[in-house]
Amino acid sequence: MRRTPLTPRPSDPGFSQSLVDNFFEQADGTLKEMQLSLASQNLEALSRQGHFLKGSAAALGIVKLKRAFEKIQYLGQGKDETGAGSSAPDQALARIAQLMNDVDAALAEAHRAFAAYYQA
Repeated sequence: MRRTPLTPRPSDPGFSQSLVDNFFEQADGTLKEMQLSLASQNLEALSRQGHFLKGSAAALGIVKLKRAFEKIQYLGQGKDETGAGSSAPDQALARIAQLMNDVDAALAEAHRAFAAYYQA
């Protein structure tokens, strides 16, 4: 039996909008946790949290956020931003702090774009 993709009709974006809304709720909570993890210098937790949000951002096609969270994941594992080399804990924490600013800007941009889409 051939299945058709489950996509909402353009006149009924409720399903996709609920996914987007859930992402922003999850992101808000997880970003607060990430700030606490950064303050306590918990690289392992930052890696897990970055991994979690990376997957959610990727599922929604938010590439800037996916890339930033992937870098945080790698840095939290003691790797460099590409996942190939290594980084010292103090350097990783400093870079993650910078990336968190990038995340805030990219998250606000994504929120505006989705809000405009669903209001149209």
